[in-house]
Amino acid sequence: MSVARRSVLRGAAVGAAGVGFTAVGAVPSLADSTPGPHSGSFPTHRPFPPLMDDPDGILALPPGFKYRIVTRAGETRLTTGQATPTLHDGTAVFDNGPGRYLIQNHEIGSNNALGVPQIEGTVYDPGVGSAGGSTVLSVANDGTNLAEWVGISGTLTNCAGGPTPWGTWLTCEETENKANGTTRLKDHGYVFEVWGDGKTAHPIPL
Repeated sequence: MSVARRSVLRGAAVGAAGVGFTAVGAVPSLADSTPGPHSGSFPTHRPFPPLMDDPDGILALPPGFKYRIVTRAGETRLTTGQATPTLHDGTAVFDNGPGRYLIQNHEIGSNNALGVPQIEGTVYDPGVGSAGGSTVLSVANDGTNLAEWVGISGTLTNCAGGPTPWGTWLTCEETENKANGTTRLKDHGYVFEVWGDGKTAHPIPL
């Protein structure tokens, strides 16, 4: 392991959960839209830029931006046939040549009908059943969902995380639950590294 890689693994940044955004037109700059410190005016505390109502009632965005929903828990499907897990959380986007990878957490704390299924080679703790973990989405540049698969499973309450400079995702368990011999065969509360290629899986606590 290189020194740079080791230093990053010691301090994962918090990743933001969300949807894909695209700027499709000119958007006012912060300098153009926000009063300066010597402008003689006071901040309005309004969002920057002003948000436009979404006719679908899902997500208000500034003018010139649009969003696309790429997965829906319980509706879209993994390549292995199971439904997309619920409780989407920390996410990062990685370049994939003609498209992008999205690696995203699922903050599930116990066995769940819409938990991350345990796929051979991706499992840390088989005792927790279909609980937390991370899935990987391959998407086209326009946001079309091309495929989704499990990057890691058998973990709990995957919340925060962060991308590494070498293109992997650090997923963090937001729990300190210890093994109990039944529903938890291993201790939890670790960071795991997740690859997006669909082939590499290392469910090893860091």
